[in-house]
Amino acid sequence: MKQKQLIAFILICNLAFAMIAQENNSKSYSLEAAKAYAIEHAYQQQIAALDVEKAQSKVNETIAIGLPQVSGSVGYKNNIEIPAIAVPAEFFPNGVPGEIATVRFDSDQSMGATITASQLIFDGSYLVGLQATKVYLELSKNDEEKSLIELKRLVTQAYGNVLVAEKNVEILKKNQKNLDAIAFESEEIYKNGLIEEQDRDQAKLNYKSITNQYENAGRQLEVAKNQLKFIMGLSIESDIVLSDDLEAITKTSMGSEFAQKEFIIDNHIEYKSILTQEKATDLVTKQQKSVYLPKLSAFYTYQQNSYANDFSFFRDADWIAGQFFGINLNVPIFTSFGNKNRVQQAKIDNQKVKIAKLQIEQNLKIQAENAKSAYIFALNQYETNNENLALAESIYDKVKEKYEEGLNSSLELTTANNQLLNAQQSYIQASFQLIDSKVKLDQALNNF
Repeated sequence: MKQKQLIAFILICNLAFAMIAQENNSKSYSLEAAKAYAIEHAYQQQIAALDVEKAQSKVNETIAIGLPQVSGSVGYKNNIEIPAIAVPAEFFPNGVPGEIATVRFDSDQSMGATITASQLIFDGSYLVGLQATKVYLELSKNDEEKSLIELKRLVTQAYGNVLVAEKNVEILKKNQKNLDAIAFESEEIYKNGLIEEQDRDQAKLNYKSITNQYENAGRQLEVAKNQLKFIMGLSIESDIVLSDDLEAITKTSMGSEFAQKEFIIDNHIEYKSILTQEKATDLVTKQQKSVYLPKLSAFYTYQQNSYANDFSFFRDADWIAGQFFGINLNVPIFTSFGNKNRVQQAKIDNQKVKIAKLQIEQNLKIQAENAKSAYIFALNQYETNNENLALAESIYDKVKEKYEEGLNSSLELTTANNQLLNAQQSYIQASFQLIDSKVKLDQALNNF
């Protein structure tokens, strides 16, 4: 008996652990938690972070060009047949003038080792390149910030889509239950001959229609969840639960003061990006001009060589040392006006960026005004639909009360139910539009 109790206890524990594990697979996220998770795991944000890391590595690579460079080499040569050198024969005893004699000066084998150190002393292109890599890093950071802002917007929209889909499923489920009851009651009333067949069939048709809508809403909910998980960087196979509700997020998005905030263009990431691009084109112009400047570098070389007729370099070979240093000065004299035209092209690119800066400045101002207008409209629409929902609920309650008293037909109750359903769906869509317009307003005003 005790053995059976022990087995039962183990089975219960295993079942409990399995249920806990199943619950742990479903993680709950608030909107802010979803954003925070996405910042760490979203695919686009990981790529943007790697681009910044790559840009920083590029800065370090460019800096290294101006630091001392040291290289070493080791060489071995085996003369299978020593090359001969032709010289006049009269250079040798008993040589006949006018004839050519050959001599061989090399050894059968030789080995050498060389170490060379070099240092760049002055290069205008290098100095400009250092500045350019820092601007390149700044561009990468700007892109990362833009990606972050876009990610927050996408997460908020996807999160809102899931809440709308969940609310829609909830509403349709409730309406399905109501229409099911109406269809059942209509069938019973029809059997008693109190309503026409048309009224009964209409009730059945409404029930089937709402059932199809309810089933489709469930599928749309899964699509919305998968989209949110993809944006966040979550595995599609994982389960996700949203802890914030639609009403709470909608309330945090309400407030006419949001549209009154002053637009400061200098803080906008798009404007900061074009300013960085302007600096980049300025540096390209400077870089092309720097080609006219001389380049100065110094070097030092130390080498050791050994010669022998057999491979005895690591035993008793004699090694001959040599060392020298020098300076290289490279001065451009004439490039057939090629560089002059490259400078001109760089100046044109710089002018184009300056024009683009003015264009973006005006466009951002227009976007800010449009976003404010769209937000105010969405806020008004939400308030209107909220009032309409209250009216539809009141109408439905009154019609239902009269229906239960036998004063209204099932058709009138169905009509009132459909009217309530439309008001509910318009309300949740208005809620999402308000959330979405608030996010777009924050993006236009750079409030992220």
